[in-house]
Amino acid sequence: MNERSWLARPAAFFAGDPKPLGREGAVAVIGLGRFGGSLARELASHGVDVIGIDIAEAVVGEFAETLTYVSRADATDEVALRQLGIDEVSRVVIAIGGDLQASILVASRILKLGNQHIWAKAISEPHAEILHQMGIDHVVRPENDMGRRLAHLIRGHISDFLPIDEDFVLARTTPPVRISDAPLASIGVRTTYAVTIVAFKRNGTEHWDIADPEVVLYADDEILVAGHPRKVEAFSELDKDADG
Repeated sequence: MNERSWLARPAAFFAGDPKPLGREGAVAVIGLGRFGGSLARELASHGVDVIGIDIAEAVVGEFAETLTYVSRADATDEVALRQLGIDEVSRVVIAIGGDLQASILVASRILKLGNQHIWAKAISEPHAEILHQMGIDHVVRPENDMGRRLAHLIRGHISDFLPIDEDFVLARTTPPVRISDAPLASIGVRTTYAVTIVAFKRNGTEHWDIADPEVVLYADDEILVAGHPRKVEAFSELDKDADG
């Protein structure tokens, strides 16, 4: 059981009926494997009511004390989805792992029910393409995204890397020496390097601050840099280029 008290539980939890949860803004997560299970737990830890669905009885049992409502069901069955109130849930995550056919069929069923906000896990590029063609805007490829992120981290100049889109990322790094010890407004980072420094954190502190034009950065600070992946990577390597 998560930290919310029994009294704070929706009436649907006691009644065993998930439909009122959908009307109250619950999130349905279909497939409680490594990706879906981790997502469901994280949502629940932030106080989100989660309707968890999986076809495996053992998996469902693992989440019985964690999620607001969890059910063993075949999500490719439209009748089962309606019985679970998925037609009333505005946000659905299809987190089915290796069964490509089941993933696509579930997506088709949910689209037919009229859901507009669907996130779906794709296990390959063709899978992602099919989901997009079906009309699902939010397609997630965890392994692919992690691989891209790790490729940037391994190079050593960036300590965290968040792709926002194909041509825009947010990266955590340290200020190159050549932009340190002077107000950002006097350096012209955006004009010169085609990136934007959006936030900074002083060495030894725990809080991030907005990088206003008058901010002076130091070599032992941390910064968040936004821009095109290649530009951000090049900016993070300025000291390396200078050393070479």
